[in-house]
Amino acid sequence: MNTVHKYEIRAHLYYDPEHHFWLDVNGKSAVIGLSPLIQETSGSFVAVQFADQGFSFRQHERIGTVEAEKHVGALKAPVSGRIITTNEALLENPRLINDRPYDEGWLMEIEMTDASELDNLVAGKEHIEAWFKSELKKFNDKGWIAQP
Repeated sequence: MNTVHKYEIRAHLYYDPEHHFWLDVNGKSAVIGLSPLIQETSGSFVAVQFADQGFSFRQHERIGTVEAEKHVGALKAPVSGRIITTNEALLENPRLINDRPYDEGWLMEIEMTDASELDNLVAGKEHIEAWFKSELKKFNDKGWIAQP
């Protein structure tokens, strides 16, 4: 685990640079969650909805929706696949996405159908840290992150 400024970054994960998901890949399956910057800029999550278990999708297609204090929008798949299971605990307590993003706040587990799409994601400690610092600067420049 690394910390960039106040944000926890896990170097063993893949990060989707476009939609800010993290992926914990294990063979052909992956657990998906939301990056710390999305949690920060969205505010507290208040609702989540997922596509059905077994739903097949292509990269960047909608796999659910989230509603937070400052954002309502689609969850767009970081890679192509099929939903194995969703985190039903989030339906009762979506705030887990904010409070425990890498643990109880995960979104879903998928079976990947095109592992080559992982090449489009950010991986490796140095690459993740450089990408995250760049995103942090961009978010700060746009005024999306509250300053103390």
